[in-house]
Amino acid sequence: MPTIAYQDLFDRIDEAEVVRVCRELVRFQTVNPPGEEQVAAEYVARLLGRAGFESGLVPLAAGRASTLGHLRGSGERPGLLFSGHLDVVPVGAQGWTYPPFEAEMADGKIWGRGAADMKGGLAALLLAAQAVAAACAATHTPLRGDLIVAATADEEAGMRGARSITDSLAPIQAVIVAEPTANTLGLAERGVLWLELTTYGKTAHGSMPELGRNAILMMTALLAELQGLPIPFTHHPVLGDFSRSINTIAGGLKTNVVPDRCVVSVDMRTVPGQDHAAIVEQVNGLIARLQARGEGFSAGLQVLYDLPAVTTDPQNAAVRRFAEAALAATGRPPETRSVRFATEASIYVPALGVPAIIYGPGDPALAHQPDEHVPIAQLVEAARVYALAAVEFLA
Repeated sequence: MPTIAYQDLFDRIDEAEVVRVCRELVRFQTVNPPGEEQVAAEYVARLLGRAGFESGLVPLAAGRASTLGHLRGSGERPGLLFSGHLDVVPVGAQGWTYPPFEAEMADGKIWGRGAADMKGGLAALLLAAQAVAAACAATHTPLRGDLIVAATADEEAGMRGARSITDSLAPIQAVIVAEPTANTLGLAERGVLWLELTTYGKTAHGSMPELGRNAILMMTALLAELQGLPIPFTHHPVLGDFSRSINTIAGGLKTNVVPDRCVVSVDMRTVPGQDHAAIVEQVNGLIARLQARGEGFSAGLQVLYDLPAVTTDPQNAAVRRFAEAALAATGRPPETRSVRFATEASIYVPALGVPAIIYGPGDPALAHQPDEHVPIAQLVEAARVYALAAVEFLA
C-alpha cells in the first residue's frame, strides 16, 4: 500500500494555485504556427525545478522548446509519464466573449485559447507533480520509479516535441495524456492520414482554353473518383468508422488564365486494422488509372501527416490502477469514452510500447473553438486524480 496519505496529497493541491498556474499558461501566446513555446517552457521548467524535479529544456527550433522534468525514484519500478502540450491553435476570425489570452474568470471557469486544449490539463499535471514531490519530501518517502513530466512544443502541427523526447523516457509503465475529456477515461483514438493531391496542367489565355490543360478540371475528376473509392475498414465498437474529408483547395493564377496547378488536402481518420501504406497505395492506383486514360491528366500525391490509431485494453493493469485512483479521488468510477482527435499517445505508444490513458479537464468539443474555457472544479479534480495515480503507480 502507498505510504503517502491520500488526504495529504489533497491538502497540497490548492485551488487558487491551480487557477493561477492555468491562467499564467493561457496568457502565453503560444499559437502554432509559429509556436514560440520556449517562454512557456521556461516557466514550466522553473515550476518543476522549485518542486524538486530535475528539469530542463529540449530545444526544437528558434524560440521553440519543450520541458522535460524528472522526480527521481529508487529505480525499483519503471517510471510514469505525465504529458501535456504548450502550443495552441490560432484564435480565428469569430468574436470571443472574453479576450482569448487574458484568462478571464467567470461562471466558475477560466476562459481563453488553450484553457481546455490543453493548458488546463497541463496546469493540473503540474500541481499534481508538485504535490507528490512535496509529500515525498515531507514524509521522507522516495518514489520507487521516476515521475516524468513533459510539456511539449508543436503538438498542434507535427508532434515534433513529443518525438524529440521519446528516447529520454524509457523505461516507463504508462503515459497519462491530459487532453480534455471532461475528466472521463479515453482509451482509444483514431489515426490520422493527411494527403496532399496536386494536379498539373498547362497555362493558356482564358479566351483560348483549348490551348491549355486545366488543372482544376483534372482535380474535380480526381476528387469525384476519390469520394467513391472503396477504402476498406472494419467498424470499431468505440471509435466508429473511417472518415475522409476534403478540407482545402487552391488553384489558378487569374480569371483570364487557364490554371496549370491545383492542390487539395484530404483529412482521413482511420480506425484500428487499417494500413495507412495500403490506403496511400490505393489512392496512387486511382491516380495511375486516371493518367492511363490519357487526355493529358497528370497528378501526384504527398503524405503530409501520418499517425496510427491507438487503443489500450480496458483490462490492462495500468488502466485498472488509474481507475482506482480516479475512484478514490472523486468517489465515482470514471466513465470511458472514445477520443476522436489525435493525441501524443500516437507517438508514445508505438515508440515505447506502453499503455496510454487520456484523461483531462475541459470539454473536448471546445477544442479549437471560440470561447474556449475550462471549469475550475474539473481542474482541481484532475489534479487530485493525477496525484493519486502517481502514488498508485510509483509509491
